[in-house]
Amino acid sequence: MRRWYAATAVLLCLLAGCGAWLQVGGPYTSSAQGISVEFPEGWMRMNTKDVLLVTRDGVLLQYIIIQTLDATDALKYTKKTFRRGMLPQEVAEVILDNKASNPDTLNFKVAENVPAKVGGRPGFKAVYTYKNKDGLRLKGLFYGALVGDRFYGISYTAAARHYFDLDLKTFDKAFRTFRISTDA
Repeated sequence: MRRWYAATAVLLCLLAGCGAWLQVGGPYTSSAQGISVEFPEGWMRMNTKDVLLVTRDGVLLQYIIIQTLDATDALKYTKKTFRRGMLPQEVAEVILDNKASNPDTLNFKVAENVPAKVGGRPGFKAVYTYKNKDGLRLKGLFYGALVGDRFYGISYTAAARHYFDLDLKTFDKAFRTFRISTDA
């Protein structure tokens, strides 16, 4: 368990070097990412090169990630790729394979994978569980959509015991405000 905490501390220090944590609450718009969302009050956010990360109690307990990718970008853990015109369930397969193929993800199980509107666009909703290398059971909820040549995702991950249910309504509220503003 100490190794996990040490690795997490190093990760947080590296992330802290990429940007500062800022308190959020209310509307947030990024024209560069082509998204808008209303964040929960009292949470903290950090922008990195690839994602917008938001947490209330720390990334070890719960976090929301908003990401946008070019459809041509290679994903880190899968050889599967996006193609223009993919159906939402095909897009979900690429994302879920990437998550399942992460060597730090153990016992990855998909509980739900269904079509859903994401930012007003056709997309998918996936619910899954997994354990990290230290045995902590996590639960995730991922919404994603491929719009033109861009992938848009908004996800919530938390410790399955206590924290996932505690902040699920907060994430749902933020998700309902999530909009993709590109003209693609």
